[in-house]
Amino acid sequence: MYGLIIHSIDKKYVPCLREAIDVLGDIALGYNWLISDYECSIYPSTKIPFGGRFAWLTGSELVSILKEYQIQFIWGVATAYPKDIKHEEVLRYPLPFADGNTAFWKPEITIQNPLAKIEIVPWDSTLLLVIAKSYELVEKFANKYPNSDDLEEYNRS
Repeated sequence: MYGLIIHSIDKKYVPCLREAIDVLGDIALGYNWLISDYECSIYPSTKIPFGGRFAWLTGSELVSILKEYQIQFIWGVATAYPKDIKHEEVLRYPLPFADGNTAFWKPEITIQNPLAKIEIVPWDSTLLLVIAKSYELVEKFANKYPNSDDLEEYNRS
């Protein structure tokens, strides 16, 4: 498992999920996305409803919403799943959560749902965590944000 803690991004606010999805490019389209434990600045789409427990979106739906609206995710977890995994399978596990989750700050990093491939976590409007099973994917973020820290090393210090 590989992880990165991003302290600053190109936009005015740190947890810009759109910018993170932009880093993924077409990779984001190849997944279904579970958005959970989210708190946003606005809720312009019924696909990510105010007060919802979670949202299940195709990669195309997520990209479209994020391109159309400038949504700041104060808290949340965007978790990517292979397209062949149905949301019923995903929901057999506890919903991924950010607020109060101390597991992000332990030396051995993990993705909350074992079926997932990527986890992007806007953390209290202050930083963005990226955790993935693919080193190459995390490396894309590290190259885009050279001031970021390896999450495992950060947690060991």
